[in-house]
Amino acid sequence: MIIKNLKHLFFLLLLSIQIGYAHSGEPITIALNESNIITLIFPAPILNVVEPSSDYMFSHEQQSNMGVLKASKTKHLSNLTITTNDGYIYSFVLDPSKDVTNFVYVLTVSNAVGRINVSPNTPVKPAPFVQATDPKLQADNTSPAISEPAPNVKPVLTTNSTGATQPTSQLVGVTTPEVTENTRPEDHSIIPVAIENQPVHDIDLYTSEPQTYYSIFCENIHIEKPTIKNVSRKVGVIELKLNDITLDKNEMYFSLQIINGSAKAYTIKDLKFFIKSKGAKKEFKIEPLYVYNFRNDLGVNSEVNAVYVLKNIRLSEKQQLFIVLEGLDHERFILLTPPNNVVNR
Repeated sequence: MIIKNLKHLFFLLLLSIQIGYAHSGEPITIALNESNIITLIFPAPILNVVEPSSDYMFSHEQQSNMGVLKASKTKHLSNLTITTNDGYIYSFVLDPSKDVTNFVYVLTVSNAVGRINVSPNTPVKPAPFVQATDPKLQADNTSPAISEPAPNVKPVLTTNSTGATQPTSQLVGVTTPEVTENTRPEDHSIIPVAIENQPVHDIDLYTSEPQTYYSIFCENIHIEKPTIKNVSRKVGVIELKLNDITLDKNEMYFSLQIINGSAKAYTIKDLKFFIKSKGAKKEFKIEPLYVYNFRNDLGVNSEVNAVYVLKNIRLSEKQQLFIVLEGLDHERFILLTPPNNVVNR
C-alpha cells in the first residue's frame, strides 16, 4: 500500500513538473466581430492550436509567430488555446462585441497561463517579426526567441495614473522578458536574449515601429464597408471614391477606392493631398506618413483599395482639402474635394 501511494505521489509530482503552470496567468479576453480582423503576435513560433468553435477561425503560416483571428456573425463566446514552440501556453476568451478597440495583440511570456516542457532536440528558432516597410506583413528573422529556462513567470502589470494595475495584453503593449544569463549555453539550440542593466519596461509598437503599426492597422481597415457616401469623382471610365476616414491616435487613415470600369488597362502616376485657403494662390502639399496598397497599373475592370495615413488635420471654414489622382493617360487627372464636415468629423 505504501509503495502504491509513493508511486501515486511520484506520478503527481512528475506531472506537475511537466506542466509547470504559472498559476497567476489568466486567459485574455478578445472582443471581435465579423467586420474586423484581429492580429495576434507571439514571442515564439506557433506550435499547436486548439481551435475555437465554428463561429471563429484562426489561421497562421508554419513557423510563424503571427496569426489572424476572424469571426462570423455570432452571439456565442468561445475559447482559443495556442502553444508556442518554447512551450508556453496562451489562452483566449473570444467575445463577440459591436465595440472593438484593440485590433493587434502583441503577447509576451508574462501572458502565458502555463508551460509544458520542450524536448532538448526541438530547436527554438528566433521568432520572425513584421517588416516595417512591407504592406503584405511578410516576416523576417530579426526578433530573438525567449531563452530557456524561465520558471515561475508571472504576468507583468503596469500602473496607470490612478494607481490601478493594467495587464500588458492591451493593444500593442510589449513587455521585455527578463533573462538571467547573457552567455550562450552548451546546448546551441537555445538562443539567449541579451538585456541591459535596467528594469523591465513596456515597449510601444506605435512609438518604436510606427511603420509596422500603420501597416497592421491598414491591413485591418482597408476592405471595411464604406461609411462615407457620395464623395466621388469620375472622369471617363475611371472613378475615385473616398470610402472612409478612420481616426487613430494622432493620424487619419483615408480609405480610397480607384475603379477602372472599362475593358482597357490604364496607368496612373500618383495620388496627392493638398490644402488650399480661399483666395490664396498657393496650396500646401501634405506628405503621407504611410501608403498602403496603392499601385500604378489599373487592369481591365479592376479596382484598387488604398489607404493613405496622414497626420491629423482639421480644416477651417476658409480651407479646402484636395485629393488629386495624377497621370491618367499621362495628361488627365481626377480632382476630389471632400466637404470639410467629412474631413473634420
